[in-house]
Order: sequence, then structure tokens, then C-alpha cells
Amino acid sequence: MKQDYRGEAFMINWGIVGTGRIAATFIRALYAGQSGRPLVVAGRDPARTDRFAADNRVPESVVNPGAVFADPRIDAVYIATPHITHAELSIAALEAGKPVLCEKPMAIDPESLAAVLAAAKRCGSLFLEGYMYRWHPQTAKLLELLRRNVVGEINLIESAMGFAAKYNPADRLFNPALGGGAVWDIGGYPLSMAMLVAGAALGTDPAPPDCFTCGGVTAPGNIDLSSCAIAVWKDRIVAQLACSCGATLDPALRIHGSAGRIVVPNPWVCNRTEPENGLIRIERESGVEEIRVPADRTSFGYEADGFARLLASGAREAAAAPFTNAESLSLNRLLCRWRETVTAG
Repeated sequence: MKQDYRGEAFMINWGIVGTGRIAATFIRALYAGQSGRPLVVAGRDPARTDRFAADNRVPESVVNPGAVFADPRIDAVYIATPHITHAELSIAALEAGKPVLCEKPMAIDPESLAAVLAAAKRCGSLFLEGYMYRWHPQTAKLLELLRRNVVGEINLIESAMGFAAKYNPADRLFNPALGGGAVWDIGGYPLSMAMLVAGAALGTDPAPPDCFTCGGVTAPGNIDLSSCAIAVWKDRIVAQLACSCGATLDPALRIHGSAGRIVVPNPWVCNRTEPENGLIRIERESGVEEIRVPADRTSFGYEADGFARLLASGAREAAAAPFTNAESLSLNRLLCRWRETVTAG
């Protein structure tokens, strides 16, 4: 165990690459637990990076990510940069021998997807894509309920994520050169949730659907603005999915079965500052049952602690994680297809 500046024990030193809001959220989660601490942050702009380090209690700042990857004091790297840089930075960190937790999406084209996972396997380093909701106890409770068939045979899933962003061509969200658009930014949430739910209902691991169709509308610059997808598994389960950066969508997850439905009002449990308890409703003809799921840290905190446990166990692949590399590959291939279909016009 190591000690931080307050004399508190922790397990691993993190190198942080990126100086945005998600990086700050992850650092806040680290300080709220004992699994790790930020040691160095890397950013593109020296003044902004220094300011970020001071504001978020990171002892050191650099402008070269390579310096983080080469630092022998760093036990793991967290990557939270613009989407188009994720694959290149992940590969560089892995080749330097560092375990990597990379924010979603891990890559935005099929070739880069394969290259990242090949690098992880070749280098023997742990790599995980960051879908923090998978680590929250609410998600574990949901899986338990699905495996118990509490609402009978599942046949329909409804999942969405969307927010209304003001159009700004300078914003990375509306910049195609930076991997902008709703699908890459948030489409992975409803799609990964549907894969998880369908797998649990069918008694398998999360798996890609047998049929996947999609469509949507674009913003200037051919950015996917709002879109929907239909996914079908085994001719038994259909999912209606939506994502948008032009409209605020109802985030509630609805799972319909032959004997009722499960509703999760806040499936993403993405509060960035405080622990967020879970709530699951089981709705049947006989009445409504509410299940509350206590949480003692944020989803990012659960994710950071889980990653640290995997490292401590000597894991060199993500097979024991709530979100595996095999699922990352399947999910991101579908996201590529979703976005390409919408932007093809």
C-alpha cells in the first residue's frame, strides 16, 4: 500500500490523460475511496493543465502523454481525451506496459478497435473500456432480477439517452473531425444496456443482436443528431434504442415481460459528485414493488475500485469485469454501423 499527501493508504498511482469534466469526475472518485490516487495529469495546453492539476489536487502535470506512460511510478493510466485520440493513446500506453482504463468509445473505426485489443493481448496488460454504470450495484441487482424471471419471459426492451445541446461547430460534439455526434458520445449506453439485458434474459453473456437496423437525422457537418435503432435477439427479444444530442430523452429503462415489466428510472446512475442510490420498480397486475439499492460511492468510484481489484489479482484481461473486451468489440462494431447508416443519408 502507498500513502497520499494526507497519509491515507491506497493501492495504485494513476496517470490521468485529459483535462475535461470526466477526468475531474474520475479524480474526485479516486479521492473519495482508497483504491488509487492521481499522480500525474497530461494535457495539451500547459497553462490549462497546470490549472487543472491545482484544481483537482493532482501533484504533477505534463503536456506529453508519453511522459506519463514512461513514468515507472505510474501503475495504471486513465484516458479521457476526445474520442478520436482514444485508440492511439491506449495503444501507446499498453505498449509502454501500462494497464489502461479508457473512456468510451475506445475507438471510432473497426481497424482501430481491433488494434487496441490486439495491443492489449500482445503486451499482456489489462485494458478496459469505461462504462461506469456496469459497476454500480443497481446493475448487479437488475441482472439478478432478470435471471430470476421476475416478470416472466422478456420480449421488449426500451432504452435511450439524450440531451439538448446548443449547436456550436467549434464544440467537439458537433465537429466530425473530433468524432462528434450522439452515437459516439452516448449511443453506447442504450445499446450496451440492451445487450446486457438480452443476454441475461436469454441466459448468456451480453451479445450482439442477430438483427440491427437504424436511422436518424443529422446536424450541419453531417453530424448524427438524433437517431433510433431496432435490435432483435433470437426472434425472441426486440430492443427500441435512441440517442440524441439535440433533444432531452426519457432515460428510464423499461424491460417488458410476459408477467409485467421492470422499470429503472435512472439506469446510468451518473451523478458525478455524490453516491447515488439505485431504484428498480417491478410492475405487475398485482401491484408495484420498489427495490432500493444502496450505494456508498459514485459509479466512477465503483469502476476505479473494481479496476484496482483486477490489477491486484494479477488479471491481464477483462474477462472478470462487468464489461469485457469481447463486448467492447461487438458494441463498437455496432456503433460504427449505427453512425455510418445515419450519416450516409
